[in-house]
Amino acid sequence: MQLQYTKTLTSNGKPIKVHAISTGLVKVKEKYLNARFTGLLAAFDFMLSKKFTEWMPIWVWVIEHEEGVFVIDTGENAQINQKNYFKPAGWFANWFNTTQFKFEVSREQEIDQQLRNLGIEPQSVHQVILTHRHLDHVDGISYFEGVDILVHRIENEHPHGDLPHLYPNWFEPVLIDLDEPFHNFKKTKTLTKAGNLRIIHTPGHTKGHCSISLETDEGLLFFGGDVSYTQQQLLNNGHSGGDAEPKKSIETYQKLKALAKKTPLIYLPSHDSEAGERLMKMEFFFE
Repeated sequence: MQLQYTKTLTSNGKPIKVHAISTGLVKVKEKYLNARFTGLLAAFDFMLSKKFTEWMPIWVWVIEHEEGVFVIDTGENAQINQKNYFKPAGWFANWFNTTQFKFEVSREQEIDQQLRNLGIEPQSVHQVILTHRHLDHVDGISYFEGVDILVHRIENEHPHGDLPHLYPNWFEPVLIDLDEPFHNFKKTKTLTKAGNLRIIHTPGHTKGHCSISLETDEGLLFFGGDVSYTQQQLLNNGHSGGDAEPKKSIETYQKLKALAKKTPLIYLPSHDSEAGERLMKMEFFFE
């Protein structure tokens, strides 16, 4: 599995680079990925099972934009497999995160090292945008001290399954209110003066979960976070056993599919092993 891709595009006629960077790999319980139930039944179902998925990437998306470098999520770090990494969160969180998931992350795969390989210093990043506050999306935050880290206000007020002890002491996100409509999504906000980068409320996985869209001259890139784990899961209307609001997930699926029928859209969730190739080939959702 190739773990880094770079695609050069244009937006409003100006060059823009998009990098797909995997900050290591993760396995989850098969019944966590593809839940048969919802709520506590789903949790018991996957916790009692033993079968894991294949390794999946932990994508971070980096956009080199005329207004600066934007980083979507911060990925995982190599400390994840240390014996006491989860212990401060309590016995259940420690047990859950060490038995229900498997991680494979090297120091070289962490986001700071990979940014430097691209010639980008972490402190020079214009903004970090978090889709949500789960550990595999925030565990690289420590490399961005002094950088604005954007979080949807609802995600901040209603975190689901986050582990605050993993945040650096200085972490104080910039809270974003979403009050602009975009197609059939009512809660969004543009992040650039050019109007081509947008944060979009896509609830389901968590109450305040967000996706990010980038309008390019070649098509709309939709960085879906954990809206679904794969594109196929979205097509099948499947859901994860870890989703906070499965009904909201289906509503988000419907809105996203409707958008993809209106405009050429490339769907790029955070753990889809085919997302990097899809970016490179510009494979649209309904092709």
